[in-house]
Amino acid sequence: MGVLYIEDGNRRVGYIFGRRLESFFIAACLLVSGVSASDTAGGGANGAPRDPLSGKHWTLVALEGEGVDPALPAVTLSFNADGTLGGFDGCNRYRGAYTVTGKAIQIPSEMVVTRAACSEALTHRASAYANALSRAGSYTMDANRLRLQDAAEREVAVFEARSQTLAGTSWEVTAYNNGRQAVVSVLGGTRITAVFHDDGRITGSAGCNQYFASYDIKGESISITPPGATRRYCADPGGAMGQEARFLAALSSAASFRLEGERLVLRTSEGALAVTLVPDRAAASAPTGDAESKIRIDLSRLGANGLQGPPDGLRALHYEYCIPGRLEAIQAVTAIDRTLQIQRDSPGRVGCGADELLCLGHTHQPDHRAVLQRLAALPFIVEIREAFFDPTLTLASDILGGKPSRARLSAGSEKAVCI
Repeated sequence: MGVLYIEDGNRRVGYIFGRRLESFFIAACLLVSGVSASDTAGGGANGAPRDPLSGKHWTLVALEGEGVDPALPAVTLSFNADGTLGGFDGCNRYRGAYTVTGKAIQIPSEMVVTRAACSEALTHRASAYANALSRAGSYTMDANRLRLQDAAEREVAVFEARSQTLAGTSWEVTAYNNGRQAVVSVLGGTRITAVFHDDGRITGSAGCNQYFASYDIKGESISITPPGATRRYCADPGGAMGQEARFLAALSSAASFRLEGERLVLRTSEGALAVTLVPDRAAASAPTGDAESKIRIDLSRLGANGLQGPPDGLRALHYEYCIPGRLEAIQAVTAIDRTLQIQRDSPGRVGCGADELLCLGHTHQPDHRAVLQRLAALPFIVEIREAFFDPTLTLASDILGGKPSRARLSAGSEKAVCI
């Protein structure tokens, strides 16, 4: 898909080209280079790969015999099954064609390239990189390295295999599909993020509320469940709530992903742009104490066993917090807290909303501090407070198993009942 950017007030809006127009650009590139689509060696009958480069993804590590500067944005190269190649040259995205015969490779110099303005250093490297690609005459490849040589068999570029995993990465959204075939930038004064966790969860800020969902990756295919979110209302800036709804819809529409240099691009099953993201620099530099600020409990009065009080009257400290009434949230907290109990019908002292569940736990467990810290790290938990409640509660396992509630919580939970 191609994107045409125009200015709409103080926001940049991009309208998505259809496949036919993109095919025109690629075909034009091939015609200028003297290569026909049928000559490219990326795909055979029924789309089967005809060369060992097809489907590979690489990151540049050396150019013209010298290692690349790790402080600059990564340069990437991908070989596609349709006989095209593409990537990110550290400044702009590019796309063109290639042909392979045995170990011989030809990459025409004419390519479709975006036109972002970059620093002199990035522009110089991008030019040298394009020159190196056009001079490639042969290649060698093993599991982890791709080497391109010129006609004199001198190495002009060396690449390392690039991982396509997202687990453990944090991103900031730069643009998303608004559902009307337009790609729009994020509203000024808002920040949308996405964190792909190792356990298959994706969480982040939708600009106002915290959201959470599950994701699954197979190759370059991705599926994201419809996200749940907290229920806060943000009046400022105007349009924040509409942006949030449209972003969450775009996120769950993603069917494929690609890492293009430092960009993450999510596309729909039709190939339309869904969401574009860049590494979240703020997350990397954020203080680790942010999550702990959600814990509104004085833990200093607890012993190592999580109990408080005189030796002849030790008791646990009970705490409570709210979660969205969705299965994913229940599963997330259940996996962390072995003492978890859930109440359906009371807001508790913490004030759960109509669409939320009141969760309760206690500190009589060896790792109570770690449990509270992990709970506080969940984006949909706003705060954790001390609880005072009737001990007849709904177990989380009852809700997960679909059993009816067999418990009641004291209305308002204002009186202490120690257990």
